[in-house]
Amino acid sequence: MPELPEVETVVRGLRSLITGQTIQRVEVYREKTVPGSTPQAFAAAVQGRTIESVTRRAKYLLFQLQPESLLLGHLRMTGKFVVTDPPSEPAPHDRAWFWLGNSQVLIFTDMRNFGTLELFPSATEIPKLQVLGPEPLTEDFNTRYLYPRLKASSKEIKPFLLDQRLVAGIGNIYASEILFASGVLPQRNSHSLKKKEVQAVVENTRRILLSAIEYNGTSVSDFRQVDEKTGEFQNFLQVYDRESQPCPRCAVPLQRIVQQQRSTFFCIGCQK
Repeated sequence: MPELPEVETVVRGLRSLITGQTIQRVEVYREKTVPGSTPQAFAAAVQGRTIESVTRRAKYLLFQLQPESLLLGHLRMTGKFVVTDPPSEPAPHDRAWFWLGNSQVLIFTDMRNFGTLELFPSATEIPKLQVLGPEPLTEDFNTRYLYPRLKASSKEIKPFLLDQRLVAGIGNIYASEILFASGVLPQRNSHSLKKKEVQAVVENTRRILLSAIEYNGTSVSDFRQVDEKTGEFQNFLQVYDRESQPCPRCAVPLQRIVQQQRSTFFCIGCQK
């Protein structure tokens, strides 16, 4: 699933291409893509509105529309947006087309069909956004915030970082990378971390996410940018998906375990 850097990369690509464009017509090809609505009702509600801005909250894309409403997008496993000249016909995995005023089309395509598009009156009326934790690249995410919550938690530290109610936007790839950089074993109890270790987690979270954004995210599976190019941060991963390869620091073979049905990669020599 695309994480914060990948979604931010998509947002930045879309922002430069579709801001200010009016949605002339909409076609939805899979009802599952628009939960809580029908393709016809969704299309009727969206067409005629102008895209005022494109932003992000955690792993969600927020399209602010005028007259005032908010289109909420979630890529899930394989969703992506492409802005292009209209093809002759929809591709097999295209889920929705948005014809824009500049004669281009915004296409939402999703091979596994888990991604969603939902229309709301405003962001304040979206319950799933209200329960999210702070953005890790803002001043609200700091040691003062994180330390007491870790101390009060019975979770292992890797699942803690994946809990979107506690920290918004971090996923499986970056949690492994952050903990390796911080020298913390992913199966450590959260309440066992010392304040100095928590400070390292905060600093490495910011550093790694910003670096990933700079390199347009990580493409280890299906992620693509708006222009269909892959990200480049996979070339800088230290531990993720490197089981049995030598640790880049100490040369001890890297290990893999499963936590909450997700693969975790770490170095038993460097992480305590």
